[in-house]
Amino acid sequence: MRKKLNLISIFLFFFFVILFWIAGTNYIEAKSYTIENMDIEATVQKNGTVSIKQTLTYHFSGSYNGIYITIPYQSTPITEEEVSLHSIIPDNLYNATNVDNISVSEILDSNSLKNYLKVSFASIGDNHVYKVQKDSSIFTIQVFAPANNTKKTFQIQYDLTNLCVKHKDVGELYYNFIGGKWDTDIQNLNIDVFLPENNSELMVWGHGPSQGTSKIVNQNQVNFSIRDVKKGQYVAGRVLFDLSNISDSTKTSNLVAKNIILEDEEAVLHRQRQKDQFTFAVVIFAIVLLFYWFILLWIFERDKKYPISNLDPEKLFQKYNPMVAGCIQGGRDILARDLIAVILNLIEKKQILLELIPTATGKENYLYMIQKNPETEILLDPSERYVYDWIFGGKEKINLNNRLKEISKEAKANQKFKELNHIVETQVYEANANKKTPTILRVFNWFVFVIAVIVILRHIAFNGVELFDSGLLEFTVTLIPYIFVLFPIILLLFYLPLQLIISLRHKINKTIQRFTGKRLVTTTVAILLIFAVIITLTAFLADDKYLIADELLLCIATILVLTDNLMLKNKVTAIEDFSKLNALKDYIEEYSLLEEKDVEQVTLWGKYLAYAVSFGVSEKIIKRIKELHLDDDIEGLLNNEFFSNVLSSGFSDFYLYASLDRRFLKSYRSGMGKLITSYGSGSSSGGHSRGSGGGFSGGGRFFWWWRSPVDGGGAF
Repeated sequence: MRKKLNLISIFLFFFFVILFWIAGTNYIEAKSYTIENMDIEATVQKNGTVSIKQTLTYHFSGSYNGIYITIPYQSTPITEEEVSLHSIIPDNLYNATNVDNISVSEILDSNSLKNYLKVSFASIGDNHVYKVQKDSSIFTIQVFAPANNTKKTFQIQYDLTNLCVKHKDVGELYYNFIGGKWDTDIQNLNIDVFLPENNSELMVWGHGPSQGTSKIVNQNQVNFSIRDVKKGQYVAGRVLFDLSNISDSTKTSNLVAKNIILEDEEAVLHRQRQKDQFTFAVVIFAIVLLFYWFILLWIFERDKKYPISNLDPEKLFQKYNPMVAGCIQGGRDILARDLIAVILNLIEKKQILLELIPTATGKENYLYMIQKNPETEILLDPSERYVYDWIFGGKEKINLNNRLKEISKEAKANQKFKELNHIVETQVYEANANKKTPTILRVFNWFVFVIAVIVILRHIAFNGVELFDSGLLEFTVTLIPYIFVLFPIILLLFYLPLQLIISLRHKINKTIQRFTGKRLVTTTVAILLIFAVIITLTAFLADDKYLIADELLLCIATILVLTDNLMLKNKVTAIEDFSKLNALKDYIEEYSLLEEKDVEQVTLWGKYLAYAVSFGVSEKIIKRIKELHLDDDIEGLLNNEFFSNVLSSGFSDFYLYASLDRRFLKSYRSGMGKLITSYGSGSSSGGHSRGSGGGFSGGGRFFWWWRSPVDGGGAF
């Protein structure tokens, strides 16, 4: 008892830790900032230097100490993916030699400027100062300007020296104005490039988000304008102009470059068209697979029901027990409700003897005892025999209610259910019903699935995604020690979504099984729901919408390989019985609505109730039985609250305890409790305290500046 209380205490402790952590996370998320507007004015100088005036309007929610931006000057201005002819025009031609003449100011409400002072050292809380850190390829400007739930507009000016390239025939400015390291979205971005000395035609190209526009304003100005630049996206501009604009420049390429650049940009457009065409091809592939799946359903799942004029239920009762009948009628595997159907049928046939024993105590008026009937055991077919032995569990006489509560909690319940299903499959196959799709076809479908996965991987790689990211691997390695320390909390965090997913799956299965017991339908719906969530999240959160096409293809390919083996078709010799069993189902449903005098003239309960349970249409008959108040043991059984719930739910408690995912969750919970207990018992109150430290909210991005020197920014 004490151990149980300790476990509960530890669980509650972690629960409140997580609760406060979530509350803290929500608080942190509430503290945020956005860049409402960013205006960049880039003026080309005679010596090839570009003077930048960058005006940024920040909206701070919460308390911040200032902002920072990074300016690369020794980096490729755009990803190699976008421009493919770098072997002709060397990358280093697009580097600046330095960042010079840096100044920072703030635009006040009165539109006046408040100039900031450059310092070599500053600390949190300082105001109206900035400091600059220069590395081998990047400048970092850190601006100290405390802000709390307000807007601030900063103006940062600097020169990128010797940035423009002097070719033999044209001058070129090619610069990544917005790199991939900005920590927040930019709502409105406007970039103007001025060429005061230009006297000839301009040519301009923009690279980045597809919603951007680039245009020539006049002979001396070009403009790039983009709304909603997402975090991590880049915006680059390329301008060709008259050589007179950079007549004093010393950076020369010795190339006749105009045609090279035109071919280069045409290659970019061609690449984008290829990406669009590839994405379109992925969608077409997905649609073709979907139609192929429908064709398989039409061929291997659709059975025609012939009208039956002379139905003889007694012959069907003799030929098929309720479990086998339900599997043929529904084209399905066994369900938990089939166990109840077989028990009811064996009681009706007196192969199990039911005895209602009055009781003076407890919630129930009777004990519902069942007993073996050794004289009739020889008459049991294989599936009936398995249920018979399973339900009695080696005993001669048992309490039915208690046994039904216990049976699903047995350690081997799931295994026994699968063994029983295999026995029923054999019986159904012998009747030439529920034949599965040919093995050669299932092998072909797996081949198609592999092809689909290869197409998806090639499509992702074609869109410029590194399928192996060494940075991510390094980051994962750094996390490993923390994962071990926080392992109990991680287990607990995963338990909650697992519980939710498994509960949702069982509720979906239960709902579907009210209409059909087919695993084909259940599996298909489950896969569709999972991918619907994934695709929705991609649509709202991911920048790369082409991934939706990949997810759609993967969804359909997964449905194909996971449901082809669940498509069940009857051979010609079984079609007649299939039609008769479906007619029997309809007959039972209609028969339950007959007048009382008509119902009493036939032996309805024992002969039809068990099959109604397996067919999933027992509710009407149960209602009629209770209304007629017949003196019958089965009626007494149905009046039992527990047994009535078992019938109405299709014995869903069996899935609650016996299904593989529920057992996994139980083991997970048990293991988690033991682990938390061991952590709790192993902890001690002694030890040395350790110092703490902090940094800018840009955080770990600092470590990547050395590897990927593109411009970026954030707040701290």
